Amino acid sequence: MGEISSLIKNSCRHCTAKCCRGLAVVLTIPEAKRLVQQLGMMPEEFLEFSCNIDSKKTPHYPLLVQSSGKIEEYFILLKRRQKKDCIFLQKDCRCSIYEKRPAVCKLYPFELDGKKVKKNALCPVKFEKEEWTEVVAGQLKKDLFEHGKIARQWQKKFGDKAPDMRLFCQYF
Repeated sequence: MGEISSLIKNSCRHCTAKCCRGLAVVLTIPEAKRLVQQLGMMPEEFLEFSCNIDSKKTPHYPLLVQSSGKIEEYFILLKRRQKKDCIFLQKDCRCSIYEKRPAVCKLYPFELDGKKVKKNALCPVKFEKEEWTEVVAGQLKKDLFEHGKIARQWQKKFGDKAPDMRLFCQYF
């Protein structure tokens, strides 16, 4: 019974939010656009660009900016409070946008294909894959493809300027 009873569907409800405190949430461009529409918030209230992400550890294609003879890689992230907690993490360790949360949040602690649990996942309980896990992974795959196309368009037009969230949202 021990192994089966530790499998809790939707385990985030029983969590201490380690992933919301320790991991950066990198978004695709299509996902960032959807969140802006769904949340009715200004993008700069909850999104930011960062060049402090290791591009080898994310499947997202970066926005490339040529500056002073070198190329910088920018990614879209959910903002963090005091550079730690996700902006949507509430005091009770729940997500204020749980139903609309990004795909990587819905999939965590699973790999992006939705099939295997990540090695060294931060979750304190074992997760059971739910019916929709691979559906979310499929949508993320489509978003990553679209993200790459949009990022290349952006670079052709604005590849010599650091990304600005307002300009970015106006352009797309």
